[in-house]
Amino acid sequence: MKIAVASNLHGNLLALSAMLERVEKLKENIEKVYVLGIFGFFPYAREVYELISGSGDYIKAIRGIYDHAVVRYSEEKENLSEEFSEVELKAVEWSYENLSREGRKWLRNYVPTFVAEKFGDNEFFMCYGSPFDLLKGEVLPNQPSTYYETILSPIRKYEMLVVAGSERFVAETKYGKVVCPGAVGYYKREEKPSFAVIDTRNLDVYFEDIDFKRSEVEERIKAEKLPEKFVSFLYHGKL
Repeated sequence: MKIAVASNLHGNLLALSAMLERVEKLKENIEKVYVLGIFGFFPYAREVYELISGSGDYIKAIRGIYDHAVVRYSEEKENLSEEFSEVELKAVEWSYENLSREGRKWLRNYVPTFVAEKFGDNEFFMCYGSPFDLLKGEVLPNQPSTYYETILSPIRKYEMLVVAGSERFVAETKYGKVVCPGAVGYYKREEKPSFAVIDTRNLDVYFEDIDFKRSEVEERIKAEKLPEKFVSFLYHGKL
């Protein structure tokens, strides 16, 4: 069995659609798609919710830091202002308001902060942050093997840890592999949006790039009168 994993979608419907089209063209018998971090800086919250929730078991969403903030928004708005910048809060507010009541219910009740899956003899742990801080944690790229072994050691029953991040990488250790698929929802420096294809039997991993029409996303951001920094994030991965 093979799966596709993406992270940091940021509510980008065009990126999600491009990824799903690429998955279909690969003809790799990919049976399931995972998305680590759903909503954020791009204005397609309702459309993304409808596409993912309408896919049945084919697309599995895992809550990211902004998704969790959307869940908390109605009751903890003041607390969120201490945790997030003004522009980040605008993204959270927009997503909250543009998700339907059913969309907010889905996010709150049916989107977990981590997924532990078993495929045959191999077990996977997937989360947005890290096993020790599911939402705010970060697993860094380009670190020595001892760094990743320290992370994997407490959860060594899992053959693979999959986390979100803007830079894709695969780190091999004596305990297993750590995989980050890179960001699928935006461009970063010279790196195109990407996702990972994982063979759950032999744990082979490779990455696929995608393209989407950034100009259309930019036009939608401007039409919704959202902050100009959202456009900068789209093109450069920076606010």
